[in-house]
Amino acid sequence: MKIKLLSIFLFAGILIFGCKGGGLQLGKKNSQQLEVSGVVRGGYRNISVDVGRDTLDLVVYRGDYIKFQINDKGASRTEYGLVIPKLNINKILVDNSTEQPYFKIKESGRYSFMIGDQLGILEVVELRQANYSEVSAEEAWKLMIKNPRFVLDVRTKPEFNAGHISGATLIPLQELQERINELDLYLNQPILIYCATGNRSTTASKILLDEDYKNVMNLRMGIMGWGSKGYNVEF
Repeated sequence: MKIKLLSIFLFAGILIFGCKGGGLQLGKKNSQQLEVSGVVRGGYRNISVDVGRDTLDLVVYRGDYIKFQINDKGASRTEYGLVIPKLNINKILVDNSTEQPYFKIKESGRYSFMIGDQLGILEVVELRQANYSEVSAEEAWKLMIKNPRFVLDVRTKPEFNAGHISGATLIPLQELQERINELDLYLNQPILIYCATGNRSTTASKILLDEDYKNVMNLRMGIMGWGSKGYNVEF
């Protein structure tokens, strides 16, 4: 009976709050007006969740790689199911574990979710901030022809070796915070960041912006969009 009731509540929450990514317009709300949940460490947005609150209201950026850290002071259980129906996410979280599974947020929107027996709302917003812009493959190509700039690839080494933009420097997202001093020379210069499809590069852009980098550009649709336009890819 308890499981059935929880399923009904979750379904009702989805009907009221849930919205498939891209289907909900946030209007005047943007990432500068909302307090984003958690902190980024090692390329992941780590969000601490206190079990037992009435409702979990969370805000993250599109492109974030999310890890939940469970805090259950009552130690009523050791495992919690994480379900986000509209994102087709169904994972098991372990209480007090530092090795939680992660998931990627690819689309903005507002999503109902459940951790254990607890309902929550996950609001996914676009990164909008001073000194930050998103550029298309065409715009990036024109900028690089007119005035070559520093290009940062934040994918993995195998991805980089399989094809990258000519002249790009590789610093994988998971290493970026530890190696950010390698970019000191470019603090006040334009930096073009890309990944595979424009998600990891959003997280990387936020890391640089938080370190006061003055001109951060994110390649929309990443190298997949770049390659689809026929622009040069180096191996």
